[in-house]
Amino acid sequence: MNAHFVDVWQGRLNLPAETLGRLDLLLSEDERSKAQSFKFPHLRDRYIAARGMLRQTLAGYLAADPAGLRFVTGDYGKPALAGDALHFNVSHTADALIIAIADIANIGVDIETVKPHRNLDSLAERCFSEREYRGWRQLAEDEQLLVFYRLWTKKEAFVKAVGRGIAVGVERCEFEWVRDGRLLAIPSEYGPAAAWREHELEVDAGFSAALVTPDARYDLRHLMLGRDLDGFQR
Repeated sequence: MNAHFVDVWQGRLNLPAETLGRLDLLLSEDERSKAQSFKFPHLRDRYIAARGMLRQTLAGYLAADPAGLRFVTGDYGKPALAGDALHFNVSHTADALIIAIADIANIGVDIETVKPHRNLDSLAERCFSEREYRGWRQLAEDEQLLVFYRLWTKKEAFVKAVGRGIAVGVERCEFEWVRDGRLLAIPSEYGPAAAWREHELEVDAGFSAALVTPDARYDLRHLMLGRDLDGFQR
């Protein structure tokens, strides 16, 4: 593996039964037990797909058996590979999946379905900083929905990068609301905002996605699960 890389893999979770069966064989007993706990079959199948493809993708970097990979959980619930051989983060919504894999720590990725919300203004007021909210309110109504998700996915990606989730306080993580806007402010315990990089990811229509990493020099690649994974080398 080359040093300093971040690969973003994109895929879909609605898979044929035969493919799901192969992925299910890669899961641990705990993962299979969790899969069976889902009330609705489509949620069970999407969980199997996500965990199976995560294992399959990580194993491609490590030349390892996907079923043999072991995971640990951080103090605040962020999963990681045992041994820190690679770092990863996962997000999915509906049947869309994103997996970020890197040789640098503290990466976060988020993907969301862009859909109207009747309480969008109150959500923005609660989750945005005062400056973000003022700028967002000045937008035309038909722009507000897309910009809301642009900001939200970057905020989610940041709090996942630091491994604390929304307990960080998403309203304290402030971005420029313009496209590809940079990170302006974060809680002081995570260093200066300039120590982090953010990317708005190109994904299918109807979705919004973002990646946040430490401000390091790395190669960023966008790859497709089920296509680029065949014969993949790093």
